[in-house]
Amino acid sequence: MLTTDDRSFAVLLHAYGKATDTPGHLTALLDGDESARRAALDHLNSAVIHQGTPWTATASAALAVGRILRDPSVAGPDTAWLRRDLLRWLAEVGEAAAAPYPGDLAADAAPGGRDIRGEIVRIAAASSDEDVYDDILEDPQREHAMWAMILLDCRQAASRLADVVEDCLADADPRVRAFAAYAATRLVRAAELAATAPSSRLRLVVRLTRLARTADAAERAALVLALGDLGAAPRDFLEDPHPGVRACAALAPALADDPAAVDMIMDALQDPEAADRWFPDGLPQVVGRLRGTLLDAALERVTGFTELLPAALAFARLTDGFEWTLLLLKAFPEPPVELDDAQRAYLAALADNESLWNLSLGDIRRVFERIRLPYDRQACRALTHAKDSRAWLRDHGIRLSTVRGEWVATAEKIVADHGGAESDGLGLAKALLRLAGAHAASGHRERAVAAAAEAVRISLRLTFPDAHVIRALTEYGRHLGEAGRGGDAAAAAERALAVHARMSRPVPADFDLAQALTGLGTLAADLGRSDDALTVTVSAVEVLRRLENQVYLAPALVELSRRLWEAGRGDDALTAADEAVRALREVAGTNRFAQAGALKHLCETLSDLGRWLNPADAPAAVEEAVAVFHEYVADRRAAAKASVTEEPDLADALTGLALCLTRLGQVKQAVDAAAEAVRTHRRLADDLPVVFQPGLARALTVLATSQHALGQHAHALAAAREAAELCMAWTRPSPGFFTTRQRQDLDLLAKVFDDLGRGEDADRIRRHSPRA
Repeated sequence: MLTTDDRSFAVLLHAYGKATDTPGHLTALLDGDESARRAALDHLNSAVIHQGTPWTATASAALAVGRILRDPSVAGPDTAWLRRDLLRWLAEVGEAAAAPYPGDLAADAAPGGRDIRGEIVRIAAASSDEDVYDDILEDPQREHAMWAMILLDCRQAASRLADVVEDCLADADPRVRAFAAYAATRLVRAAELAATAPSSRLRLVVRLTRLARTADAAERAALVLALGDLGAAPRDFLEDPHPGVRACAALAPALADDPAAVDMIMDALQDPEAADRWFPDGLPQVVGRLRGTLLDAALERVTGFTELLPAALAFARLTDGFEWTLLLLKAFPEPPVELDDAQRAYLAALADNESLWNLSLGDIRRVFERIRLPYDRQACRALTHAKDSRAWLRDHGIRLSTVRGEWVATAEKIVADHGGAESDGLGLAKALLRLAGAHAASGHRERAVAAAAEAVRISLRLTFPDAHVIRALTEYGRHLGEAGRGGDAAAAAERALAVHARMSRPVPADFDLAQALTGLGTLAADLGRSDDALTVTVSAVEVLRRLENQVYLAPALVELSRRLWEAGRGDDALTAADEAVRALREVAGTNRFAQAGALKHLCETLSDLGRWLNPADAPAAVEEAVAVFHEYVADRRAAAKASVTEEPDLADALTGLALCLTRLGQVKQAVDAAAEAVRTHRRLADDLPVVFQPGLARALTVLATSQHALGQHAHALAAAREAAELCMAWTRPSPGFFTTRQRQDLDLLAKVFDDLGRGEDADRIRRHSPRA
């Protein structure tokens, strides 16, 4: 019977709270029936190690598993499955313990001499399961120290477990021996990082090599993979009689540059399905199919796609799996301008296999979007047969309009799925608003108005929460305005403002309401109703404060600062902007999902501060804005490389960077950034002119500003005049709809003409401004 200290586990933690249930599961591994043992294994794999993450209970549980493996009651043939699974779990512990760590574990685990372990024990003893993590993690230093302590404990446990696992290499069951080799390699690597005992790596290499010479093919392959993991070069096994063993030997990292090993992998990939049949029971080190592991190695070791083409054609003939998409990305590392022979041959092979075009659309479509090819079998077949692939790609390559057209199709399907059922009126109204947004993003403004109007009709006929009514009216007003119907947009905004006005105070702490009010504030500002814009923005900020949601509070504070500035309340605006900057920095540094949006808002707010602050303080804000803009541009450039839908954000980021660089006096860099922005915006505007011509006009205006500052006056005038012609397409002498950004663009363009001594052109722009 296993003896565990239940009291010690009571103050240890696993993924779901206190590890009070862990001793019972560990005991069941020895004393329980098969069902209890499997439940215990589930506990180890889901709670004690959770998705690769160790916890404070992990090291103690691992040491207990080591004792179990030495217990005679689990040594027989009937429990070989249990020994295999326990060794697999210890390999996970070793993998987690060997994770790279940039600092000094021992020092970080006890910052300033603090007894972090004692603190966690006391908190765990006093807290409930529900609150224990919140109580521990409320102190950021303690949180960081806890993870360092966990990693340190697991490395030290690995040192103590290495010998236990090596003993399992003498097990009577060959599969157990294979898993022991797998676990031993992981634990040895972790133990070396702990540096508490001499490394057993060399001894283990000698022992595994000796075992491999007499083992059957499946065990031999696992042992050879373990040798590779230990850094050995099992070159002798490249001549093994079994093709699977030869391939596993070739996978050794130490043989990555060995031509014979590379050839061995490429030979194996000539028939991927045969490689999957070599070891029907699998290998401990291989997750999924062996062909996938072999392909990963080939993609890493073989530089050119031409050399990979034979393997690529073999994968193209398969009817299952997604490995062909990895080869597609290798074939097209950049969106093609024209096809070379290898690309043409591979794409033709994919087009010949009908099964590859009936897979789940999401991930596959994104792969094709990334390389700017249509996810359309007939189109790709036509491309491979085109005499001039450059011309075909120019005329038919994937564009943003194609992707946004798919958004419309998806939204239409969602609307159809709701079927107009009155019982799900709210769902139908939300689906219609989504459809309206997709239409607007595709340049179909009147269709957007029609879909939003239907959403409003349903929302007002059924008794919905105020949040949704405000949102529906706001989005309807936005689409009306963008369609040039400023009067109707104002009427929709008036109705939404009336709903807000009759709400009880304080307004409910509802997330949907906060989002709706934020949108209404922007619409009111665009319509020139600055007092109403400020009122609803204040309400939105109040709601978000109560919800304690920094991700959404930060951009709402940005909007509040702008409303306050427009209202002439400069000191209040600066206070709100300072708070927004602090919140945005926190979100950008801690929330990877919200990082891009936070960086965008941070750039814009620092740029605003550069205009609002006094001359002595403004340069520092602009300089920081430029630094953040560089980070944001790099982020958007990487995103745009992966998805065409990110290109508008990249174009806007380049425009903003160029303007800030000009203000900072770095005019040569500003011209370069603005010129790239113009090129990107021009490509977008060629595809969807209604949607992206305003952005192109803005980029041209900023380019003219930077060129004028650089002394390139003739170039500046040409850019400004092109911007002016574009502006005439969406400005009107009669009252219409101008976003705040468009008004700012017109003001900047008029100033450019003034600076160039073209007062008549400046006056023409001002006459079309809504404030003229």
